Amino acid sequence: MKKILFIVLFLVCVAGGWYLFANKLDYNKIVFVLPSSNRASSPYFYKKDGDFFLANDLKLGFEKLGYEVEYRFREDYDDLKLKNAGNVIYFKGYYTFKTLPKDNVKKRKNVLYVYYMEGLYKDIFSEVDAVVSASKKFVDEHIIGSGFKGGHIPQYTNPERFKNANSEVDKQHNVLFVGSDHSRKGRKSVDYALKANANLSVYGKFWDESLDRDVLKGSYIDNDELYKYYGNAKIVLNDHRAEMAYFGFVSNRIYDVSASGGFIFTDYVEEIEKEYGDSIIMYKNFDEFNEKLQYYLDHDDERKALAKKAQKITLEKFTNEVAAKKFIEIFKSIKK
Repeated sequence: MKKILFIVLFLVCVAGGWYLFANKLDYNKIVFVLPSSNRASSPYFYKKDGDFFLANDLKLGFEKLGYEVEYRFREDYDDLKLKNAGNVIYFKGYYTFKTLPKDNVKKRKNVLYVYYMEGLYKDIFSEVDAVVSASKKFVDEHIIGSGFKGGHIPQYTNPERFKNANSEVDKQHNVLFVGSDHSRKGRKSVDYALKANANLSVYGKFWDESLDRDVLKGSYIDNDELYKYYGNAKIVLNDHRAEMAYFGFVSNRIYDVSASGGFIFTDYVEEIEKEYGDSIIMYKNFDEFNEKLQYYLDHDDERKALAKKAQKITLEKFTNEVAAKKFIEIFKSIKK
């Protein structure tokens, strides 16, 4: 009887040890929870969604540093199946977060990455171990200032994807805007360009009802081809929504275009001026937009010199690998 009891206890211990080993968290594994969709019928289908490409570039940055990354999409929110991943990053993109998916594993490290303000509920800050934001002002005032653990990590680019392009006639545009009109209220830079009678070309979703066919060139550019359009355009337009500009959320288009050697023309954001100085030209109103647009269209040498200067800054400070290293520092600072 004692022998049988010993064998049973031994098997229970072995089984328990195996269970603990199999379910031990691996802190070299990270799951990205994305607002993108894995359904081809969705307007947020990951193969055509900016949030996914932002995440995919960060994934490549982590992988260069020896980490393993998996994705979960909005359809997975009810059951993320995080398995033994030690780290999770929730991407707050164009999606309304009222609460985060439930996770009862106490040792797992959870980080919310805020780079888009619309649809953000601050109550979820208490559901994660740290909140990381592309805005230092937002981190200081609304995360750390509210008693939560936070960190500032600017957006970034992937220099292996956004790089210098060869000249291609079919991708040359005088004034180019690539982006969607999610709000259906227009975009400031597009509105200004139309008002200035610029030779404007737009690629993006949700523009069908507001732009003429001679302006709207397409709803999508393959992300692996995007650098060719950025590098071949004379001027690439950018703008920020009011709350994004106020908090200093710098659009990732700034980094992608400059990494491609393109000339980007954007609305004024103080953080851009701090990082790039005079290498990125900005406007504060329509008159400035119109004046500077015409000037840089007419002055090729100055435009190209500024683009080269901005490219150097981006490649030194705002790459996916630099961002991944900062996320790793955040994860390591979380003690559980």
